[in-house]
Amino acid sequence: MAKNLFSEPFDDGTKYKLRVVEDYFKSWLPVFISSENAIWKKVQIFDFFAGMGKDENGLLGSPMLIVSELNKNKTLIEINKIDVRVVVNDFLKKHYEALKENLNTISDDKVYVLEIENQDFKILFDYYYSSMASSANFLFLDQNGVRHVTEEVFLKIIGLKQTDFIFFISSSYIKRFSDSPSFKKYLDITSQDLEGKSYYHIHRIVLEYYRSKIPAETKYYLAPFSIKKPTGIYGLIFGSNHIYGLEKFLNVCWRHDHLTGEANFDIDNEKIDLAKPSLFEEYNVPKKIQVFQNTLKNKILTGYLRTDLDIYTFGLKEGFLPKHVNAVIEDMRQNGLIDFKFKKCSNKVHKIQSPTTINLLK
Repeated sequence: MAKNLFSEPFDDGTKYKLRVVEDYFKSWLPVFISSENAIWKKVQIFDFFAGMGKDENGLLGSPMLIVSELNKNKTLIEINKIDVRVVVNDFLKKHYEALKENLNTISDDKVYVLEIENQDFKILFDYYYSSMASSANFLFLDQNGVRHVTEEVFLKIIGLKQTDFIFFISSSYIKRFSDSPSFKKYLDITSQDLEGKSYYHIHRIVLEYYRSKIPAETKYYLAPFSIKKPTGIYGLIFGSNHIYGLEKFLNVCWRHDHLTGEANFDIDNEKIDLAKPSLFEEYNVPKKIQVFQNTLKNKILTGYLRTDLDIYTFGLKEGFLPKHVNAVIEDMRQNGLIDFKFKKCSNKVHKIQSPTTINLLK
C-alpha cells in the first residue's frame, strides 16, 4: 500500500518539489493577471492530486500554496477582471475531507471560484478538459506512481493552447517495474532503454520518452527537474507550448541548481563545489555545460544556427538560459570567429521580433 505522505512531516525531497512548483506558479500567474488587456480573461488552475493541503506539522502543500498566492494577488485579479477558477482534487475520502477543511480556512470566493473534488483523476480530467480550450491553464499532476499521465492524457494536454503543466513521476518505480506488463500499459519504457544508464539519469530517459510522443507538427517544450528523496529518484516534468513558459521554468531550475539547472543533487556525480573551486578552471565547469558550449559553437560555425533567435531558442530547448548562450557567442566574437550586430538577450527570448543574422568571419 502507498505510504500516506500527509501522516507525517514532508521529507526534504517533497519540500524541494513544493518549492520548485511554488516558484514556477509565482512566475506563471502574473503573466495572465497583470494586464486589463489580457488575451485570456479566464484562468484555470488544476491540482489533481492535492492531498490534505498540508502535512502534520502544518507545512503547506501545493493546493494551499496555490490559493495563498492567489490571495496575495487579489488586487490585480479584481482590477483586471480576470475570471479565475481553481480545481483541487483528491481521490481518498480522508484526504478530501481534510483538504476541504484546510482550504476553507484561507479561500476567498470574491477572488476566484474554488472547487474541491473527490474524484478519480481520469473522470475529472475528462470532465474539465473541454473548458480548458477557452482558458489559460496551469495543471499540476502530483501522481503517486506513473499510471495517470498516459500517452493519451499527455497528447490531450499538449493539444491545448495556453497550457503549462508540471507532473511528478517516480523514476525509481520505472527502474523497478519497466518490464512488467502492467507498467507497459502506461509507459512503453523497457529495461533495454535503461541498460547502461546511470540510476541518477532515469528521469532524463523519461523526458525523452515523452518528447518522442510529441507529433512532428506540434511545437511543445519540455524540461526536467530530478529530485533525490530517501526512497529513490523522482522528478518533475514541465511542459509548455510557449517558449516563454520554458524560459520561466528554466529560470526556476537554475536558481535551485547552479551547476546543471536540473536536480537537487549532483546528477552527474562530478563533485564540483562552487564554494571551494578547483585551481584548474575546467574542473569547475560541469560536463553538461562544456558539451552545450561545444555543440552551440559547432552549430553556429556550420550555419545550422544563423540568427540570434535561433541560438537563444536552441539554448532554451537544451535546458540553458540566455546567459549561457551569451558566454559562448561573446567568446566566439572575441576570438574573431563571428560578428553580430544585435543586442545580446538576457531574458524574454520570445520578444525577439526581427531576428538578426550572425556573420561568420572564418
